Amino acid sequence: MADEDPKPDERPRPQFGELAPPGWVWKPPEDVDRLDTARPNPTVDDETAPAPEAPRAPYRQAPPPTTPPYPGAAPGAAAGRTPAPRWNLTLTILLIGFGFFGMSYSVAILQAFPTSMQLLHSTQGLGDFSPAPVVGTLITAGTVTFWIPLTAGVVALVVLFVFLAVILSTDPALIDFYSGVMPASPMPTAPATP
Repeated sequence: MADEDPKPDERPRPQFGELAPPGWVWKPPEDVDRLDTARPNPTVDDETAPAPEAPRAPYRQAPPPTTPPYPGAAPGAAAGRTPAPRWNLTLTILLIGFGFFGMSYSVAILQAFPTSMQLLHSTQGLGDFSPAPVVGTLITAGTVTFWIPLTAGVVALVVLFVFLAVILSTDPALIDFYSGVMPASPMPTAPATP
């Protein structure tokens, strides 16, 4: 008898609540959002029951603040992600303008350097200023130097997009999907038999 396989249970599975005792009705607690672990268990004797834990506050998401998180913010702004303060954009624009005019002034001073040196020579009685041949090259290089990082950043961005396009173009299934050749959910196909 031990060698025989047990027969599978052919009885129908019970439906929800079918096996509950007669007359039993479930009633939800008064405060359904609260998990109350502070109440003693009525089935356990009071002498053997452990001391109840301090009641815990239920976990709830904090309501949105009614006062702005900082002066000048819109009322009701989310506490997790507050909008940028108004002075942020103004300060950013001012700093960009200050940097642009500072760079322009520096380039203008660099280009006016030979004229300034000639003025210095003539006021101090040093004679004519004759710059070395490399001075013009250095002034041009100093003027162009500002544009090198900007150009390099643009070139790096373009090269990055080219690399991404090349990588994506190596996936024929993705190309077929986005070109409309393939359906959105392909059906599995049986392998071809020889």
